[in-house]
Amino acid sequence: MSNTVTRHDRDQLADSASMAKEAVTDLAAETGRYANQRIQDAKKSANQVMKSVKEKAGEYHETIVDYVRENPYKALAIAAGVGLTAGFLLLRRRS
Repeated sequence: MSNTVTRHDRDQLADSASMAKEAVTDLAAETGRYANQRIQDAKKSANQVMKSVKEKAGEYHETIVDYVRENPYKALAIAAGVGLTAGFLLLRRRS
């Protein structure tokens, strides 16, 4: 068996390499398009979640403001209790 590479063999190898290069290039482009679409989908989903969270936060804000207006002394007592509890916890943590 001869180890000689013919011109025909070289041409076939060059053609195969060229086809492989094109296939890899096509695959990379398709992967890029797929990744880009997934990123766009994730952005849309994140925007929807953020919009929902903003709406809920607005609702909670209105509820809290209404509660404080209707029960100012109770709200003040709750705030003072929370503040004292947080202060004691922080003081114990330091020691």
